[in-house]
Amino acid sequence: MFRLYLFFQSLYALCPFFFLTNILINNKILTKECIHMKINLDIIAEELSALSPRRAGRQKSDTVKHNLQGAGLYEPQTTLSPEICYAVSADTITETFFCPSGITLAVIGNADEDMLNAFDADILVLNAENAHCTFSDMFNALNSVFLKYQAIHARLTSAVMKNAPLQEILKIGEELFGNPLILFDKNYCILGEADSRLKKLELVCDKWSDSKMLSIDMVNAIKTSPEYRRSSASSDICFVSDEYFAYNTLFVPVEGNTSPLTAAVMETDRPLTLVHRQLALYFAGILRLALGRNHLSSGHSLRFEDFLKELLYDTQIEQAVIDRYLLAMNWKNGDNYLLVTFQTNRFDKINSIYNNICVNIEKQVAESFAFYFEDNLLTVINLDHARLSKADAVHKLSIFLREGLFHAGISYVFFDFSTFSSYYKQTLGALEMGEKYSPHEWCYDFEDYVLHYFMHYGTSRIDGRHLCHPGVVQLYIHDLKNKTNLLETLRTYLELGGNAVLTAQKLYIHRNTLYQRLRKINGIIHTNLDDANTRLFIMMSYTFVDLLGLSPVES
Repeated sequence: MFRLYLFFQSLYALCPFFFLTNILINNKILTKECIHMKINLDIIAEELSALSPRRAGRQKSDTVKHNLQGAGLYEPQTTLSPEICYAVSADTITETFFCPSGITLAVIGNADEDMLNAFDADILVLNAENAHCTFSDMFNALNSVFLKYQAIHARLTSAVMKNAPLQEILKIGEELFGNPLILFDKNYCILGEADSRLKKLELVCDKWSDSKMLSIDMVNAIKTSPEYRRSSASSDICFVSDEYFAYNTLFVPVEGNTSPLTAAVMETDRPLTLVHRQLALYFAGILRLALGRNHLSSGHSLRFEDFLKELLYDTQIEQAVIDRYLLAMNWKNGDNYLLVTFQTNRFDKINSIYNNICVNIEKQVAESFAFYFEDNLLTVINLDHARLSKADAVHKLSIFLREGLFHAGISYVFFDFSTFSSYYKQTLGALEMGEKYSPHEWCYDFEDYVLHYFMHYGTSRIDGRHLCHPGVVQLYIHDLKNKTNLLETLRTYLELGGNAVLTAQKLYIHRNTLYQRLRKINGIIHTNLDDANTRLFIMMSYTFVDLLGLSPVES
């Protein structure tokens, strides 16, 4: 009768898992990532620490494998599953005991240690004598561990499927860890509510979202932690001790389709152990499911986007605030950046389409951030972190640009975000001048068009020919009347840095002839060609004429 009771207890423990798995698999929204609650002997040993558990068997060194779904009774005549932890009395462990390879046993009582270690199995020994428990008590304790975690799993997956508020999911997560749980975006803004028990946290109010966020000092302290530095490159779970942070804390990265989040488990009620790292992997999967259903806002993307837009609106922002937002991207002032503005001929203005384009841009170029602003798509690229030159970054975008029928304006390389709006204006200027002077091109670098921009807007109120150096006008008139070529002679002379030998060679004239022309030029324009500003003014006048398609004098 007792064995029948245990059988139904075991079946009851397994039913929630199979039921939930069926729901998850049949729910089309969740088919991309189905999270199963499987545990291992490490978790069981910690939960049953009062029973003096110890590991045995050849597989006892494997502390990572999560393969257990429930508890059962060991029956040698039946087919044994590697996903069940089988309870067996130590009295039955004799030389005739049959232990199939790869199974998991919970041995209740004291058994021969050498014999247990000879088994090719994962074994947990529970000392019943010290706890003064019967076999049924020990089995029920073992079974209750599975029931506990399956109940938490059922509540979490149910919360995800019904799009429960973030705070509800985090509250269930606290039961999993036995400690307060906070979810941060990349700016270290708290998503949800800050736990009132966490008195040591230094929180400030985020200017853009009115949400609470960690102070810059706390963020810097976290990032100086040795384990954080080791784990940041691989996006692993890391433990930061209270020497660096307010509490001993596990930081758990949650990577999804949106911007990365970080779950923080803070040690206040229960010591953090290696088991918590294993549970953190599972909980990160739950949060990814929630993000995949689009009912959790990552917070970071919009906040960083709004921050950039404030810069584009020329809002005065303190350098410390700028540093915080760059730090959230693992960027900093002083890195080399490039801003690219995309214009498109598309007629639709649906935000979801632009969001998808932004995602594609970010996939195309590492260490980039793309967003929609004033009917343009803007992309900021950290060239240093992406290990790209300016030319390399443009090359990576070239196929995307041509296939998407985009035109792109490219800024100078810059390093100071306080002047971010100036580089946006550069990209717009590059697009405007490029489409005016090189409409057949698709990519316009402001470096190539800055002179066009300068001349175009420098002549917006006064005709360009009326801004030319008077001497250029006089030489033009002289050449026109006398069929001479003094204007071109002066230009060549200045372009070659006043080198008479090179000038004579380029014009195919004798050097004495050149000197005669220079004397005649000086007699007409009456100016000092040794003065650097005068030479610059004259060369700018030539540029006015060339770029604007003018002659120095109206016809």
